Amino acid sequence: MSWEEIERGLVDAGWELDGSFSDYLIVGEDGDLSILVPQWAGEMDDPVYELCDGEREITYWVREIPTPQHAAMLLEEHGGPPEEEWGNPCKRAAEDEEE
Repeated sequence: MSWEEIERGLVDAGWELDGSFSDYLIVGEDGDLSILVPQWAGEMDDPVYELCDGEREITYWVREIPTPQHAAMLLEEHGGPPEEEWGNPCKRAAEDEEE
């Protein structure tokens, strides 16, 4: 999926783009909520996205771009501390390789 397709998907879902990190990260914002897309995600067939609640300092990784309202619900139900990378399929795959 191209960088432009990801940006369009974020806007279509209701996120406001913050271009200040555009060289290496796409950031969509809605109040205290953000969706982060690392540059390497655009190189994947099935990209992953990190949802963040800046006020509560929780994150959750997803494979599809949610609306901000759905992101709030996912963070409420499944979110955790950023260092634990809750739901990150890339982290899970790396852990499986170590076993």
